[in-house]
Amino acid sequence: MRAALTDKGLLKAVLLAAALLLAYNFLATVTLIVLLLATGLLFTVVLSAPVEALHARKVPRPAAVLIVVGIVLAALGLGGYLLLPALIDQVAQLVSNLPEAFSRLMDRVREIAQRLGIELGGLGSISSGTVSSIARRVLGGLLGLFGGLSSLLTALIVLVFVPIYLAAAPESAVGWFVRLFPPGRRDKTRRVLSESRSSLLGWLEGRLFSMAVVGVLAGLALYFIGIPGALFLGVFSGLVSFVPILGAIAGAVPPLLLAFAGNPLDFVWVLLAYVVIQQIESNLLTPLVMGEVVSLHPVVVIASVTAFGAAFGVLGALLAVPACVVAGVLIQRLWFEPLEGKDGA
Repeated sequence: MRAALTDKGLLKAVLLAAALLLAYNFLATVTLIVLLLATGLLFTVVLSAPVEALHARKVPRPAAVLIVVGIVLAALGLGGYLLLPALIDQVAQLVSNLPEAFSRLMDRVREIAQRLGIELGGLGSISSGTVSSIARRVLGGLLGLFGGLSSLLTALIVLVFVPIYLAAAPESAVGWFVRLFPPGRRDKTRRVLSESRSSLLGWLEGRLFSMAVVGVLAGLALYFIGIPGALFLGVFSGLVSFVPILGAIAGAVPPLLLAFAGNPLDFVWVLLAYVVIQQIESNLLTPLVMGEVVSLHPVVVIASVTAFGAAFGVLGALLAVPACVVAGVLIQRLWFEPLEGKDGA
């Protein structure tokens, strides 16, 4: 009798564990799909700006989408033809230099620690082989974001075709969404959607311009300082600056590591260059380009990027600030204004 009860208990535990595993996999899949759709909507906003400009000049939306996509593909092809060989060479150079640079950095840290009488413990045993292993794991984690080839193909389909279809025929999707609300609220829903799109588009335009300026300034600074791989590191700094504040820190880490491992004086110059670039981006570019379109407190930016990144990974960190921009419009229009009255009293 006891054996039967034990077997039943074991069976229940196994079934419960299997059910929890299935639920976890289902929620993870749903979360990834939602994040991909949100990224697709973000691309749709970017694509819709030139499409709307062409449509205002009597160009049909489908033709406008084809023109814009063709121009983007041609620009990417030309940029790849001109820059890709140099970028590949610099990436190969950095892949070979970074582990050695980190090893020399750890030697300097151990030497300084010994002079100060500080025990590093396990930190002092980190070698270039360990760094290479960690780098492979990180790269594998980033490449394995979508869990397999089928998931990667699904992500590419969503990120390519959702923006194209929505930019070519937005009214049907918007009309369907608006019909979810009572007739008396549909006009306001359209206004809120339009304002959310305008705010998000304003933020994206300012962000993309800032990314370009940061990438150019970082590449030029690293080239004149003499850091290897300046072109790739400049492009990398510009791309990661899409995430405000934290992206600037991430972009500065590789050149600082290379500079400190080679010449400590170069480390000072690189640090100074990135501080100046960050100040230009924060205090000049952002107010000049964005104006009053979007105003997010730095604490909100850091908290949202940290929370979304911890919960949803790389895609969460990328979508954190755009989500805050849209949330700010929704809170203003759907909460503050009804609470305070239209006159703000």
